[in-house]
Amino acid sequence: MSGSSTVKLPPRLYDIATLLARSRSLPVSELAAALGRREQDVMRDLAELEARGFIKVIKREVRVAEVSESGRRYLELGLPEERLIQELLKAGRLSFRDLKELGMAEDEVNAAVGILRRYGAVEVGRDGITLRSEGVEAFREYVGRVKARLREYLSPRKLGDAEIDRELRRRGLISTREVKDMRVEATETLLSVASSLVRGEVVTVVTPEVISLGSWDSVEFKPFDLSVELPRLRLARKHFFVDVIDYMREVMVSLGFEEVKGPHVELELWNFDVLFVPQYHPSRRPTDVYRLKGGSPVEAVSRVLVNEVKRYHEAFAGYTWDQEKALRLVLRTHCTAVSVRTLFERGEGEYRVFTIDRVFRPDTPDPTHLMEFHQLDGIMVGRSVSFKDLLQFFREFARALGLGEVRFKPAYFPFTEPSVEGYVKHPKLGWVEVLPGGMFRRQVLEPLGLHGYNVAAWGIGVDRIAMILLDIDDIRNLYSDDVREVEVRRPPRVVLGARGLG
Repeated sequence: MSGSSTVKLPPRLYDIATLLARSRSLPVSELAAALGRREQDVMRDLAELEARGFIKVIKREVRVAEVSESGRRYLELGLPEERLIQELLKAGRLSFRDLKELGMAEDEVNAAVGILRRYGAVEVGRDGITLRSEGVEAFREYVGRVKARLREYLSPRKLGDAEIDRELRRRGLISTREVKDMRVEATETLLSVASSLVRGEVVTVVTPEVISLGSWDSVEFKPFDLSVELPRLRLARKHFFVDVIDYMREVMVSLGFEEVKGPHVELELWNFDVLFVPQYHPSRRPTDVYRLKGGSPVEAVSRVLVNEVKRYHEAFAGYTWDQEKALRLVLRTHCTAVSVRTLFERGEGEYRVFTIDRVFRPDTPDPTHLMEFHQLDGIMVGRSVSFKDLLQFFREFARALGLGEVRFKPAYFPFTEPSVEGYVKHPKLGWVEVLPGGMFRRQVLEPLGLHGYNVAAWGIGVDRIAMILLDIDDIRNLYSDDVREVEVRRPPRVVLGARGLG
């Protein structure tokens, strides 16, 4: 530096530094506008000021949402379930033929029936649906909440994280997009030298012109520290998320389970129908499942199994089961399909198996959701297996992973009864549901050929447990391909301890 009492900066850096010294913090968009420049034109200058320790650049992604085209249409015409209840209030009962003549698409009708059934406002029979007046009031409150929240998204706004927001997103009533938000803050270093900043020219390369013209005496030379060591290349190492998955696999084997595998591309038969998920269930809507176009079954399907599944669906769920729908191809939405395949292949007996692999669901990426994630599914089969065994397994699994206290609450799943959800505590996100499970219903087991046997089943959220173990509060960071992040982030202490490295 040319003087001990001044800090000389090139003109562009000087303008940014003095502006931030006054404002302390600014969005990059406002900073660029104040300087009369484009955002992309100031990024290199910001990087240099950050390298000098004068500023801190804070980057984050904000997801904003607004009403989709279908959402606007439903606000104008009424939600499908709202229109359906109006018809039921007039007629009291509608046949399946009547439902087809309502002027709504098949998936709209299926979703509407599923929601009405969820609130106990209808009863589904063999030939149609019947109004249940005791559930109408709760259903109307639900419609009121959905439409009120939907109106709030008529103008783009930050996506909320309440259950109602997630439902609007699942149903495609709102569309979302990620907006990058970047702010710049002045550091204490900048504030301490703000009064000493001067505008000047900083030379990084000594040219013949600088020497011959004598300008070297009036410019600032950028210092070079030749004593700085070059960064050392680190040896390759396993990704931290893979470490966690491998350790979970070790825990399951140590508890006496055998690992099994299954296909990623699955028949709806195995993904839904064998699990006694009705073909009108909301979880089978196009917005919740990745279906393969033009695909056809690539394996022979047992005619006995198909007939049994059909018989149980029509007898216990009260609708006409469609084999064509059951044979459509999807990307599996859970690994429970692997569990029921194993039950069909092995039949009756005493055994424990698990699978840990990827599943796929249409979703909008946010800190707790991705379109592709991992599940650890498993089953315990035996005549004496009980719900108590399932709860004890959850406790042992959580203890092996160092997850601390597990809290249980009753739950509902179409294919298990009783059902439970187990919660463990994330240091930042609070209590997170990661241990869902239950006892397979007879409507699942008997078509598979299991009579007199009990099966405890579960589908554990691997990614969410990994977030807890790795102290990560954004699920997207689990899949980081940043080599620096992989080098710095160590495996969880429980993994290191198990391998004698802690």
